[in-house]
Amino acid sequence: MGLSGIGGLAAAAGILAGCAAVGLHGLEPGRSTEADVRRALGEPALALEGPAGTRSLAYPGGPGGTHTWMARIAPDGRLARLENGLTDDSRSRVTPGVTKDEVLRLIGPPWRTMDFPNKRQVAWDYRVRDTWGYLVDYSVMIDERGLVAETVAARVDDGHDEAK
Repeated sequence: MGLSGIGGLAAAAGILAGCAAVGLHGLEPGRSTEADVRRALGEPALALEGPAGTRSLAYPGGPGGTHTWMARIAPDGRLARLENGLTDDSRSRVTPGVTKDEVLRLIGPPWRTMDFPNKRQVAWDYRVRDTWGYLVDYSVMIDERGLVAETVAARVDDGHDEAK
């Protein structure tokens, strides 16, 4: 099978996995309510109020997990969308000057934190898979004002781990 065939199969598997994750829980954007989300996924690790009556519920994939499901609740109390907050797109919006509350709304809670007193910053650590399949340690440096000072990403494998 050529590379395009393998890529096509991988893409199809990814799409099916995404559908199954939502479908298995019976959650449908526009129809399911916040109560339905909580019934299907349990209590969130974090619930955040957003603008104009929206809410974000965070469901991390375990300590050091590579996904955090973010249930986005519309002002009418219905599920607007269910998405992985740790995608490249979501992380690209975590830029210097963004507040720590907005970081939590975008990508969810970190799996660990580490103080850097000499820099007067705290690192919020996440483990993610990037677009190319590499496992990445991703840190968001929060300064003493509660703003993102910088982000740091370091690949920890070559993206070809057979145990994925």
